[in-house]
Amino acid sequence: MSPSKEIGGIAGQILYVDLGTKNIWAERTERYVQRFLGGRSINSFILLNEVNKNRKDKETKIQWDDPRNPLIFGVGCLVGTLMPASNRVSIDTINSFNDGKGSANIGGFWGAELKYAGFDHIVITGRSPTPVYLWINDDKVQIRDGGYLWGKWTSDTEDCIKRELEDDKIQIMSIGPAGENLVRGAAIISGPGKSASGSGVGCVMGNKNLKAIAVRGHGSISVSHPEQFMAIVDRISTNVRKSPYLEKWRKGIIEGKYLSKSPAWDFLASFKNGQDDFVPLDDRFKLVGEENGIPSYKKKMMACHLCPAGCMPILEIDEGPFKGTKCPNYWINSTTYSTKLGLFDPETSIFFHYICNQLGIDGDMCANTLAWAFECFEKGLITTEDTQGIVLEWGNGDAILKMQKKIAYREGLGNLLAEGVKEASSLLGKGSDSFAVHMKGQDTVDPYRIIKGWGFGLSISPIGGKHLRGAVSTPDVTGPPGIDWNPTEYKNVPEIVFWQAIVKEIEDIIGNCIYVGTWSGTHALTVRDYAELLSAGLGLDLDESILLDYGRRGINLEKAFNTMNANFSREDDYPPTRYIEEPVKSGPYQGHKCDRKEWDSMLDRYYELHGWDKVTSLQTRSSLVELELEDIARMILKEKD
Repeated sequence: MSPSKEIGGIAGQILYVDLGTKNIWAERTERYVQRFLGGRSINSFILLNEVNKNRKDKETKIQWDDPRNPLIFGVGCLVGTLMPASNRVSIDTINSFNDGKGSANIGGFWGAELKYAGFDHIVITGRSPTPVYLWINDDKVQIRDGGYLWGKWTSDTEDCIKRELEDDKIQIMSIGPAGENLVRGAAIISGPGKSASGSGVGCVMGNKNLKAIAVRGHGSISVSHPEQFMAIVDRISTNVRKSPYLEKWRKGIIEGKYLSKSPAWDFLASFKNGQDDFVPLDDRFKLVGEENGIPSYKKKMMACHLCPAGCMPILEIDEGPFKGTKCPNYWINSTTYSTKLGLFDPETSIFFHYICNQLGIDGDMCANTLAWAFECFEKGLITTEDTQGIVLEWGNGDAILKMQKKIAYREGLGNLLAEGVKEASSLLGKGSDSFAVHMKGQDTVDPYRIIKGWGFGLSISPIGGKHLRGAVSTPDVTGPPGIDWNPTEYKNVPEIVFWQAIVKEIEDIIGNCIYVGTWSGTHALTVRDYAELLSAGLGLDLDESILLDYGRRGINLEKAFNTMNANFSREDDYPPTRYIEEPVKSGPYQGHKCDRKEWDSMLDRYYELHGWDKVTSLQTRSSLVELELEDIARMILKEKD
């Protein structure tokens, strides 16, 4: 497999691996670049085409556990260059929760290593009859026995592979017991502490009997116009250094003076399964206070490949029952796991996050299903007879950790919870669906009621309930320039979410981290910067307007997939029932909830901005033709005939 390319920035090849037949081949990346550029958008197009062509007929949908379901890894098209914070990888497949579009994203070092090995994407189909792992050593690709790795935690898996292959510089993505046991919310982990969570990408990987993908590359990535490209890199690097927001990212947002005193805690913490969206102040400071809370356990900061911010904290517990725990990448989301469970002991919270990564489970899904179970226990719908004697009381750290492992290994009640709250509540019944918090069938840990742009972004996300697909918090952290908006009001929310979702698509095309981009962090890059970087890097003629159309194109690919494979409609873009019917009970935003009429108005406007039908939420032929997606329009029409 010798690379051959004319476009800069890319490695030049897409690797195909059929685990069932053990066939391995490659195609050139260039065939997709002019139309989709790279990263998630190319993944989406390949997924749509692979699933469509492999169906026997339009009535027979390919579901997530079908061996024909592709698991696609797509490295951003500028990863491997000297662009700051270019390290992200998109992982796309059929969503294990709803059979719609599944997608996750991960940083670290694996993506650059794959580019240096000569590949931009990996498309994995089929199912191995026995556990295996994939070994990519430049252009040498092997499917190797992974039986001895099966059952191991993710860090042990990485250690074993590096010892076997005798190279500590190998970069690895792997699943843990949760993926092996087909827990719907299983994640893919790359050390130290990087998690591709959401959509059950680890569950799909486990269903293929694929334990890990190990990569070692010795090549390099060139750009089309080096002098121009480096001039832009120098300029944006200077902007990062000058950013007034840089300090908190370099020191870690998990630091007392930032986290415990942040007004975001009045916005972004869901309490006891969303029964409230305000965390009592005493509990807040127990968890994240500067002296004794999470920040006091921070030992150092680390960074992903080429990241100038370096926002990844390493937490260590020096004494007590969790002594010796070294937990990488505990982040703001992890505090939400705790508040969702009424857990305010910092050491248990750290250990819960650490074990999620070791078991290979999405912390959002794990915390959300446990919170639902705890509320079921509180309401008498689940008893100690169901839990094998474990008392599911809010904040009971011992119970939380025991149930966490039961989910990963599908033991006892954990077997029910491993299906996610939508399916679990359906199986349990007893009215438990009224507080089963999910979007499009996927567990969601975020609050929806106070910050309207946050809740709306979570709701319109094509993968359901994930905030990095358009959710916005406050004007000084997220959102487009020049649009006036108040976080707790509905005004202009569709416009800012529309813009942010498009720009996030662009960032996932490129492979850069949001913490130096437009969403939060240093705010050091703009859409114009992206257009200039891509023009110089790939050798294409792009401006801001053209690039925004590329972002819209990627979003429409995902929308088309959901229409064809999951039959989503307008009803799937409303927030969870609890957040519509139950207001915030306490704190400065008492009374806030998701107003259905306001949501209707926002959805109308959002669909209008995309050119979609307001009644059905479906794409119109004209909206797809405008984005040069007429072949996708024909595909949808054929599906509906």
